[in-house]
Amino acid sequence: MSKPTDAAAPAKPAQRKRAGRRPKGDQDVSRDTMVACAIRIARNESLGEVSMVRIGKELSVAAGMVHYHMGSRDELISTVINAAFKERMQLLPTLTGDWRQDLENIAFASLDAYSRWPGLATYILTENKFRLFQRVKPGEVDYGLAYFDHIGKVLMQAGMPGPFAAMAYHILMLFVLVMAAEKENRQSPQTHSDFITGYMSRIGADDYLGAAYLAAPFAAIDSPKTFETGTSILLDGFERWRTDAMNCQTLA
Repeated sequence: MSKPTDAAAPAKPAQRKRAGRRPKGDQDVSRDTMVACAIRIARNESLGEVSMVRIGKELSVAAGMVHYHMGSRDELISTVINAAFKERMQLLPTLTGDWRQDLENIAFASLDAYSRWPGLATYILTENKFRLFQRVKPGEVDYGLAYFDHIGKVLMQAGMPGPFAAMAYHILMLFVLVMAAEKENRQSPQTHSDFITGYMSRIGADDYLGAAYLAAPFAAIDSPKTFETGTSILLDGFERWRTDAMNCQTLA
């Protein structure tokens, strides 16, 4: 009896490539090395320059290898932001017990932290992801959560009711982010004072009395003075909220 031919043998099912498998034939680089590379790019250039492809080129490996170790670009970006937020926590001064002084210190230290990471403030203002919490692996610290908790304790010890404290946190953080973005994008009026005064000199001041009234002092405004003044105004408002809330609780 003749043997069955190969054509008669049952066909083997095609093997599917397992997702997340390490690419073959490529130099392997550790996740820590990739994270360090991403952080270096973010600190020296901008967070917007961080990508799987860029890291692959920097380390001479395929982008697939970066995906294998880092997962998605979201995870990569969150890892970098968490490193920035760790530095933000480290820059916070010791709490004094005076809630107003502590919030002012936190605001100035946070602005300093953002200035060390180009593009970070703009990214956080324009993206909903990773504004508050980060994607961390088991055993790692979420420094976004740690910061949120730190300020929450200051507001809690100040005696602010939860809704007031939450609004105070939100407004203060928005102000810090906007000011950080203004600085990194060179948007302060003083930076463009020549353009402002030059433009105003070409129009009839009598036709635009309000603009003429504002132009010169507006063109002199710089970022440090804006931040100092804005922070003071916000804290004055928080003080009034706090006093009103505590009075309402006493009357109740």
